[in-house]
Order: sequence, then structure tokens, then C-alpha cells
Amino acid sequence: MKALVLIALVACSPPDRGPKFQAAGHAQPVNGGTLRFATKDQVRTLDPTIAYEEVSSYPVHALYDTLVDYDVAKRGDETSGFVVVPHLAARYEIAPDGLEYHFWLRDGIAFSDGSAVTAGDFLYSFDRTLQRPDSPFIPYLLDVAGAQAVVDGKAAHCAGITAPSPREVVIRLARPNMAFLVMLTMSFATPQRRAFVEAAGDQIQSRALGTGPFVLERWDQGRRLVLARNPHYWDAAAIHLDRIELVENIPRDTQFLMFERGELDAAERLAAPDYLWIIDQQAWAPYVERRAVMNAYGSRMNVTKKPFDDRSVRQALNYATNKDHELKLLNGAAVASHGLLPPGLFGRDAGIPPYPHDPAKARALLAEAGYPDGFDTDYVIMNDDEAERLASSLQGDLAEVGVRMHISIMSFATYATAIGSKDGPPFSKGSWLADFADPINFLDAKFSTAAIADENAVNDSFYSNPELDALLAAAHGEPDRGTREAMYDRAERILYDDAPWIWEYHQQVTEVIQPYVMGYSLHPIWMRDFARAWLDR
Repeated sequence: MKALVLIALVACSPPDRGPKFQAAGHAQPVNGGTLRFATKDQVRTLDPTIAYEEVSSYPVHALYDTLVDYDVAKRGDETSGFVVVPHLAARYEIAPDGLEYHFWLRDGIAFSDGSAVTAGDFLYSFDRTLQRPDSPFIPYLLDVAGAQAVVDGKAAHCAGITAPSPREVVIRLARPNMAFLVMLTMSFATPQRRAFVEAAGDQIQSRALGTGPFVLERWDQGRRLVLARNPHYWDAAAIHLDRIELVENIPRDTQFLMFERGELDAAERLAAPDYLWIIDQQAWAPYVERRAVMNAYGSRMNVTKKPFDDRSVRQALNYATNKDHELKLLNGAAVASHGLLPPGLFGRDAGIPPYPHDPAKARALLAEAGYPDGFDTDYVIMNDDEAERLASSLQGDLAEVGVRMHISIMSFATYATAIGSKDGPPFSKGSWLADFADPINFLDAKFSTAAIADENAVNDSFYSNPELDALLAAAHGEPDRGTREAMYDRAERILYDDAPWIWEYHQQVTEVIQPYVMGYSLHPIWMRDFARAWLDR
């Protein structure tokens, strides 16, 4: 009942409410203060070797710095979030053949306890990733010479990663990888202290000894996580906040009420009534940002399970889906998709149209596949109001062609684990948010045979196609941009036809901040990266 009352209060908000809090007017950043934000889900882990999903990445990115990262000075630009610059590395060189990456570490970089970082800490971190079967980052290191031997348990150390001196890290690849440098922005490329990790044991999920701009002050798991400024950070002068506080498991409508009361400094992915209200308020206009980010949404199917093992069935569900209805439910803050690659990403073939809404074609394909009367199927979503609305829309579309869809709701943590298992739900909401801006992160990650595992599979459709694998392998290290782009165009067409997903939409993200939050913009990759924000209060 309380939730219904809260929604009613928001939906009936008077139209003239402007910001209650204003900026103080400082021309330069001011140190101090706590920035507070919330999520509707909970942080799963702080272990940089396995932290992969979006919510965990918020604190993990603040706790652990990497050899390279994106150029934060250009984040306001729509595409320059993809410019890679040295971070813990002072500089780097890539060999002309693309097979060797040589990094020289900054002087004086330290862990958050003040102890020095050496090249050996990077070697341990890379090895730990390769030796953890539950690490989702293993596929991104398989191009390193000797990496496969470590994965298979035949070696204790990856011979392709060496430390010629305490200040140098050299990574030798077995084959060129056009996205390898940008892959090293991810959390597995942080140094880790072996003694700390081994002493922590299973508690490493909730402990942190990092090199990032913040340290873990406390974590009341499932409720509140607090980060404090790291005095040992190599770029400490650029960090102004004393603390960042993340409140977990707060519904979107409640977040906005907290935001209006001044209990939160930012709110994003607003509930529909709040979104429709705030975009119509002139007083709030300077503090609302709507940004296209690297994402894709649809409905994934386990193509090894009936009836989804039949391409005709998968195509039929694509023809049955009315994307116009979905876009209306998303208040127009999305575009229809024809595949996984989002608009603006290299390799996307803009000439492929989305599947049209054609129920007659869908029914004919179902009959061809042996399902003239349709079939029953469960459909799993996370506990989210928006997901429920979209699932109901899809349910109605599929009912029109005889497919009887039964909606099941799971918590985020349960959902994330379940769909990565071959024995998990065969039909569910699917989404993908980029870890780095290259087609490898989308197509290789989600649809290559190498990304299939019995548990925690990133390729959770369990789709395997030798033709696609060969094409992705060739594009992987192709130095000619035009040739590489043509390869990805072909890959998109294969996936469009085979349809391991119902291709639905790419969504824009809307966030509103308090007028006193400065130096912050949604990052196209890291999203809610508040590390260099400051409060003008």
C-alpha cells in the first residue's frame, strides 16, 4: 500500500515545483561534502576480478584504477568518452605489429593503505583473472600469449605478461586484437596485492584494497555503501568529494521523492510519472541530462532449448513484437533496434531495418516450425516497474499470434545468475551495456562460441555459429578499418536472420542532478562516475 501512495503523490505533483537547493556560485571546485545517489538494485560484489554488471561497476570503478582509462576531461562530448589515456601507467607503446603492449608505471602510485604498487601486482591480477573460472573477463585475455594454458590449469602464470622491472608491464599477444587497449580500462586490469586477496578469502567480495580515487569506508550490504576519498590516489588533487554514498534497493519513484527532499543529489532512469513531469518543468531543464549510451535491450532466447532451437520460431517472435508500443512505454527515449550494436558504434550497419510488426508473417513462421496453435512459455524479468510494463506489452503481442507467455519476476541477483546457466530460464528480458566501445564487446561477448560456459555464461543465448565465429575472429585483428567494418556488417546480417534475441530497442538514459552538483555528466561507458564531481553548496 505504501508504494501505491508514493506513486500517487508523485503522479499528482503540482506543476510549479522548482529546485529547492541552489549552487553557491563558486568559480572553482570546492573540496568537501558527501554526494548521495541510489539504485533500485543492490551491489553484488566489490571483487574487481568478477564484478561485471552495471550496479557493482559504480563502486568498483571508484575503488580500483587501471593502467589506462577514458579521457575524463572530454566526457561532455558524445563520443570522446572513448579516448583512451594513461592512468596508472605514465605512458605506453604498442608495437607496429600490434602484438606487444609496453607500459611504464607512474612513480609513487600506491594502494589505499599507502603501500607501493609494483608491476608484480599487475601480473598477479591478470593471473588471478585467468585462474578464476567465474571471472567474466577471461574471454578478454585469451589473446594474450599463454593465456589459454593458464585457463586450462596447465600453468601457474601467464607467460605472455611479464615485468622487466618493478615499473614496467609488458603484455605479449598471440594474435592482434584491435580492442585490446580499450579492454584494459576494465576492472580486471587493476593491480591487486596477493597477500591481501589471499588473507581476505571469500570476504574479498566485500573488502577492498585498491588504487582508485576512493576507499571503502563501510558497506551495510543491500542497504548502504559509503566510499571515502583516498589520500594516496595518484591524482588526489582532482578529487574533491569527501565521500560518495550509494543507497541500495530503492524503487525509482521513491528515489525521486528522496531527491526532491534533498536526500539524494542525483536520480536517474526516473519512473514514468516523474520523467514526464520533470521534462516539462523549465526550472529543472538545466539540470536534466538525457544521453545515448552504449546499450541494447531485447528478449534473449536459449537457442538450445525447444521451441527456441528453431530459427523460424525466433524470427516469428521478432515479427510478432510491436516496437512502437514499446517506444511509447519508454516515453520516446529509445530507438528501435535491428541487432545488438547501438547507433554511433563503429561496425553497425544502419541500412538494416528493424523487424516490422507483422502478425500474419509470425503466425505463418510458427506453423512452418510445427506450432500452428502457438505454445506456452515462461518469460523472466527483474523486479522493475519498467520491465513489467514492457513484458506486459510483449505478452499481448505474442498472444496475438498464439504464444501464451507467462511472466515470472526475479530479484536482480537471482536473475543475473539464472540466465547465465544452460539450465536456467530459456526466455527472458535481455540487456547489454558496453564495457568498452568496440563491436568485440557486443558481438564476441554475447554471441561467440567462446563466450559460452556451463555457468555464468556471457553468451546467455548459448548461440553458436561457425560462420559467425570465423567472421568475428577475422575482424578481431583486422587493421584495415573499412575491411573490418564490412565484416561486422556481415555479422550483423547473420544475427539479424538467426535472431537469438527479439531485437527491441536502444535506450537513452535520463538523469537529474541538484543545481549544486558540478563537474559531472553521465559517462557513455561508466555511467554514474561521480569521482571527479564537486558540490557547490
